[in-house]
Formats: sequence, structure tokens, C-alpha cells
Amino acid sequence: MATALLDPVIDALSAKASAGIDPRRLADMLQMTLIEVADLAGVHRTTLARNPGSPDVQARLGPIATILSRATDMGGGLPRAVIWFRHQPIAAFGQKRAVDLVRGGEAEAVLAWLDALEDGAYA
Repeated sequence: MATALLDPVIDALSAKASAGIDPRRLADMLQMTLIEVADLAGVHRTTLARNPGSPDVQARLGPIATILSRATDMGGGLPRAVIWFRHQPIAAFGQKRAVDLVRGGEAEAVLAWLDALEDGAYA
């Protein structure tokens, strides 16, 4: 069964007409506007609205979706993952929140930190 391979968060974010992440669904999931998602992803809001399936936009949305997916698996569900992403300071990053780190271009650092937590490191 191929659908069993899809992560529920990634599946919820997928654009039905394409193979990409739907920025509107991501905005809804994060309880943000499209302008805030564009800022978070580091793309111009017009680019996000007019060409959401472009490789550059998808490359910037992908890590955000992955962080949410991983946090959902680790933290007890999507609502808690969204609260963590938007509001929880992370001591290892000088009390910055995941949303601030991603906005600053450090999504890969957040993913590496989540990897370390899964491997048993302390938060």
C-alpha cells in the first residue's frame, strides 16, 4: 500500500494538483498568513503566490514541512508540534524558537538538533 509510506503531515500539506507542498495548507497548519509563510521560507510573497510549485519555493518549504513532521512524531501530535515550532524557546539555540531559526535560514540546524534528540541528547 503506497499511501502508508506518506507521513500524515506531509500528506496533509501536499498539493493535490502537483507533487509539491501547498503553501496555503502550510499557512493554515501554522496558523499564519501566506505573507508570513513567504517570510519564513525566505521567498517573496508574489513568488509564493504565483509560482508555488517552483523548485526554489518547494526547496524552501520542504525543510519547514520536515521539521513539523518530525516534531509531530516526537511531541505528541500536530497541534503540539505547531505550538512548539512557533512558541517554545530552545536552550541549545540561545532561547530562539524554531520559527525564528527557520526564518534566519537555520532550518538544517533545527533538523540536526531534532536528530540529536532522537538519538538521546538532552534538549
